[in-house]
Amino acid sequence: MDIRNQRTAAVAATVAKVRDIEATAVENGGVTPEALDAIKAELLALTERRDLFPEDDFPVSEEDGKGVIYRLSEDEGHRFALYASTGVPGKRVKPHNHTTWAVIVGVHGEEQNYFYERTDDGSQQGIGELQQTGDFNIVAGTGVALMPDDIHSIENMTDKKNVHLHMYGLALEQLHERVAYDTDAGTYKVFPATQNIKPI
Repeated sequence: MDIRNQRTAAVAATVAKVRDIEATAVENGGVTPEALDAIKAELLALTERRDLFPEDDFPVSEEDGKGVIYRLSEDEGHRFALYASTGVPGKRVKPHNHTTWAVIVGVHGEEQNYFYERTDDGSQQGIGELQQTGDFNIVAGTGVALMPDDIHSIENMTDKKNVHLHMYGLALEQLHERVAYDTDAGTYKVFPATQNIKPI
């Protein structure tokens, strides 16, 4: 079996386990940080097979800018979407939420994550002041889990490309209500749903 078919089979097995974890969580009242930690553990187990995710399978062209996202799996109804997200040096995404749960785990390279909380009272439309609460550098064998309202930013601060797995409860193209924050201005605006996602 070639690498592509091995990867497809391994991804399918992992996503099946993730579905079961979420279903159990929902039966018990809803998705929790503990459930997301269990999902993260399954994704980390998947990335132990780094040979299934060779960097050359996830290129970034000049037309892609600083990064590109490859769809590895997505259920009907746009649920349980798993992507390989690739970023070249200098890739940066402003602080944002997801409006769905998210889990990110490392495969190749590094991705610096910063975490924030709102410090304003949310009473003014478009006003969103943040305070950084922590940071974490994702590398192979590590990851982070984010609830729908959690806010983070990402950045490739190295001189090498990175490839990480990003999994969402709902596909990126369907996330029409996430917001991105301008920390200097203390404002936020709708963060358009990602559309530049490539098949693998």
